[in-house]
Amino acid sequence: MTFKIGVIDYLNTQPFQYGLEEQLRPSGVTFVRGVPTQLNHALLAGKIDLAPISAYFAAQHADKFFILPGHSISSLGAVKTVLLFSWRPDIRELDGATIALTDHSATSINLLKVLCRERYNIQPNFVTMPQNLPRMMQTADAALVIGDTALVEGFYHRELARPDGGYGRPVIFDLGDEWLKLTSLPFTFALWAVRRETAETLLHLHIPQALNTSKANGLTHLDTIAATYAPTLGLPHGVCRRYLYDLRYDLTESDQQGLHTFLKMALPGYQPESLIFIEPEYIELPIIPPA
Repeated sequence: MTFKIGVIDYLNTQPFQYGLEEQLRPSGVTFVRGVPTQLNHALLAGKIDLAPISAYFAAQHADKFFILPGHSISSLGAVKTVLLFSWRPDIRELDGATIALTDHSATSINLLKVLCRERYNIQPNFVTMPQNLPRMMQTADAALVIGDTALVEGFYHRELARPDGGYGRPVIFDLGDEWLKLTSLPFTFALWAVRRETAETLLHLHIPQALNTSKANGLTHLDTIAATYAPTLGLPHGVCRRYLYDLRYDLTESDQQGLHTFLKMALPGYQPESLIFIEPEYIELPIIPPA
């Protein structure tokens, strides 16, 4: 059996993937690339065995997965890559309006729905569209975009065509910041999940240890990752560096508290114990080679 790992070519996943392929390819592990929603469904369908997937999707299908402890993509406040662009200056003015949703995410769109209900008490009309901000903003009152697209569009904040034929710069709301205002908690966007039937193979191949090592090395090379990735996005090195340093990668106790708080709001009947984590004693600490 070939063990397959799904990876995302977003900047925020690069610390986890820093040297991961080089470590695992000799063991016959293969890698599949995709956006979060693609990896969500590939993992559920058994096309891949391990991936960083949307936290919401992991909880939706908790009976199919085990979660790797100590790994997440989280933020305390502004995240910079989950942004709502709006032609209305106050989110409350979007009641009954049309919001275009990215087709790349499960967690972020449900975070927006929770915020609309719990923080702003509004009921917009949600329409899922391919993630293309200019097209989304030309047809809707607001648009949710994620990932590198959000980071770039948020930085340049360019003029866009409006539905009425005019042009303007939309107001930008960072959903990580909106969540912090609502709960005073971090928000966890993604978790590393493995299919339950392949968890034994995961442990046999020492993949958790390899992931630990890759992340530990990646976190000591954030400047290098930022410098390498910045030209790809057309962004200044400093923008990418600050973004990476502001994220949280370790799924701390407070990250888990924020995660469970969100899932209780987003998923009726959700119980924290439904997310089963692989016991830490099966995942030894990484051995980091000299730089």
